[in-house]
Amino acid sequence: MANKLSPMMQQYLEIKANYQDCIMFFRLGDFYEMFYEDAIEVSRELELTLTGKNCGQEERAPMCGVPFHSADTYIARLVEKGYKVAICEQTEDPAAAKGIVKREVIQIVTPGTVTSQSMLNEKENNYLASVYMDKNGMSISYCDISTGELYTTEETSSIDIFEDVLNELVKIDAKEIMINESFALHYGEDEIKAVTGGFLFVMNDSYYQQKAAEDAIKAQFGAISLTSLGLAGRELCVLSLGALLAYLLETQKQNLKQLTRCQFYEIGKHMSLDKATLRNLEITETLYDKRIQGSLLGVLDKTGTAMGSRKMKQWLREPLNNASEINLRLDAVEELTQQPMLENNLREALKQVYDFERLTGRIASGNANGKDLIALKNSVFVLPEIKGGLAYSQSMLLQQLCEQIHDLAHIYDLIDKAICEDSPYTIKEGGVIKEGYSEELDNIKFSIKDGKQWIANLENAERERTGIRNLKVGFNKVFGYYIDVTKSNIDLVPDDYIRKQTLVNNERYITPELKEMENLVLNAETKINQLEYELFTEIRADIQGYIKEIQETSQAIAQLDVLCSFSNVSNKLGYVKPMIDESFELQIEKGRHPVIEQMTGGGMFVSNDTYLNNTDTSMLIITGPNMAGKSTYMRQTALIVLMAQAGCFVPCEYARIGVVDRIFTRIGASDNLAQGQSTFFVEMSELAYILNCSKERSLIILDEIGRGTSTYDGLSIAWAAVDYLCNEQAHIRTLFATHYHELTVLEEQIKGVRNLNVDVSEENGNIVFLHKIIPGSASRSYGIHVAKLAGIPSALLENAQNKLHGLEEGSVQIEITAPKQEEMQLAAEEQISFFTPGPNPIVARLKELNLMEITPSQAIRILEELKDAIDD
Repeated sequence: MANKLSPMMQQYLEIKANYQDCIMFFRLGDFYEMFYEDAIEVSRELELTLTGKNCGQEERAPMCGVPFHSADTYIARLVEKGYKVAICEQTEDPAAAKGIVKREVIQIVTPGTVTSQSMLNEKENNYLASVYMDKNGMSISYCDISTGELYTTEETSSIDIFEDVLNELVKIDAKEIMINESFALHYGEDEIKAVTGGFLFVMNDSYYQQKAAEDAIKAQFGAISLTSLGLAGRELCVLSLGALLAYLLETQKQNLKQLTRCQFYEIGKHMSLDKATLRNLEITETLYDKRIQGSLLGVLDKTGTAMGSRKMKQWLREPLNNASEINLRLDAVEELTQQPMLENNLREALKQVYDFERLTGRIASGNANGKDLIALKNSVFVLPEIKGGLAYSQSMLLQQLCEQIHDLAHIYDLIDKAICEDSPYTIKEGGVIKEGYSEELDNIKFSIKDGKQWIANLENAERERTGIRNLKVGFNKVFGYYIDVTKSNIDLVPDDYIRKQTLVNNERYITPELKEMENLVLNAETKINQLEYELFTEIRADIQGYIKEIQETSQAIAQLDVLCSFSNVSNKLGYVKPMIDESFELQIEKGRHPVIEQMTGGGMFVSNDTYLNNTDTSMLIITGPNMAGKSTYMRQTALIVLMAQAGCFVPCEYARIGVVDRIFTRIGASDNLAQGQSTFFVEMSELAYILNCSKERSLIILDEIGRGTSTYDGLSIAWAAVDYLCNEQAHIRTLFATHYHELTVLEEQIKGVRNLNVDVSEENGNIVFLHKIIPGSASRSYGIHVAKLAGIPSALLENAQNKLHGLEEGSVQIEITAPKQEEMQLAAEEQISFFTPGPNPIVARLKELNLMEITPSQAIRILEELKDAIDD
């Protein structure tokens, strides 16, 4: 069958054979066409019309296509669905080709290798991550080829390396993730996909060969050894990074000039935020609808540049945990807040800066057009103003940023002299190079000036000569220049007109003089366009020599933009500079939730104090009704710590924060039904991860531990968790909200435990949440009152209220079968014995009690008696 195929289809199949895992966009004239399975798949995914093409076989080949000038839109939609797209271009001029036009794949577009401006979100990085894991540990390397950012890290001593990988991938928010085969065999791909949201591709182990990886790294950075790159002895990093570079070269089909350096970082250098914390604290997007508005990023991001917005997101996801580095940022923000004129001038200048990072990426990859260079020139133009504003800065970080901003005057002068301000999007059809830049180009343009003028005057001249008032002179790429005459005026056509084309209502003609001028002009214009293209590529190549300086400048501009945004928000919203040190104290006076405060408005938010240390106040047990503000109070504490360590002022009147290395949160309840995991199992898994990974500098937020199982089981687990976090070896700073009022007795039994509750006002059976956190424990949970606010039917509420009174008075009993009663009694005995190591009269008294027959008021009296006995 193959010998019956047309030459073009044979060419298609030969190229397609090397790209079986891709959708191939095959260039035919002004369209990209897809055939066979690709056509069927794309027509379904993009809702395109499926047609057919005669290809020498009995049946027509399924085919669909898209216009080449709008291909980015279709490619973007396919990439968003996780497809790889191979772009197969014509690599020679069809007019000069002998036989079938040569074609080859010039780029493979994947979710993590997108470079087209129209396909990228300007406020988000588009990361590709490479993960390598074996028995020795794991490494992650990731990059954004649109900006030139490249990072690598490794971990060999973690308790749970798989969780570390997941957390790092969630933090990175990679769009595409490569993993080695052995990692894929050992851990479930589905969980990685579900947690990260990225497209996952299992790579052949051939990508992860030591020598090949080393060679790829050395070649990319022009190094003779790994030592100069800071990668000596980091074999895991070498494997993940080498695989990443190999994949990029394979997909981009060109040198990666925008990747000028690789930054190694220690996972512990920044505050570690796991996937649950990033989600629960709503740092960069809201929990349920995934929107920026309503998140911390939505409040703080007032940046003026796209790269500043991306840097803001990175800083919030990766707060610092070194007090000195944090204070450098805070000092810079303080100087900007104290000099509003400087901050305003910088912010106005930053608004004129285009996306330096991605402009550089397009220049490096050879995709930049004239408009990109004009954008670069306009950005460079304001750099002296920015440097001048920073020249007299006092803070060390602002001084450093000033030094990192390069002048780039040569680039400005080159573009200003060479590139037209109104350059077209294409660089092969002229109109890009300014007059005066190239003498050769100017001479060619001058040589056809008279010819163009002759053609421009021809229409009026021929109307006068022939008397045909609607005569027109036109041009198209197929027939060149022509004289258009309506058929009603054919009898007026002169004898020297030569018919060239017949239309329904018109005839088109040429004259010998017009043909001569056409040859002169078109040949010259072809030379002009070719010369302009060559000159433009030379200019672009010249600028490529400054990529490193442009990238350093863009990084400094991005950081400055974030600092100005922090300053602006801090001034407007009344934030204060926190005191950051290496102590274990966490003191916040009149703290506010940065997001909810903005949603309530009008100064209605109720502020609260927080104090934690690692000795006598390490565990705050918070009780009170639902909706009263327990979760808000805990979240605001975590967010204030996070904001401070990111370098921003914080919403309170005073804050002293002993550096936190990790924030853990266990909030809410959710099933993982796909893996057969119940709500309680997920809760316990998250708790286990926190207890196993938390260290002395961690901050832990626990909300309702143990509520997913029976009362006694849950209470025992919650109680044991408190005991675990407050032991002789370490008192880890923890906020613990609970409805287990039984835990409040631990304030007197375990060092470090303090009780707090949310104040409530009750009048005539109705409650008012005061949202004020006060010392002590809550007297009740007010569950029925909250149910009333939620809209539960009044009949049900009245019935529930009656049952509650009956239970409290002891007049209503819940029947329990004998085995269940024995189980609960045994659980009660085990629970008490767990926390009280030796036999004593108090234990004996407790054993005599039948807990199911005691009202809350009786329980309180018995506790008072026991307390007195202990005090005696």
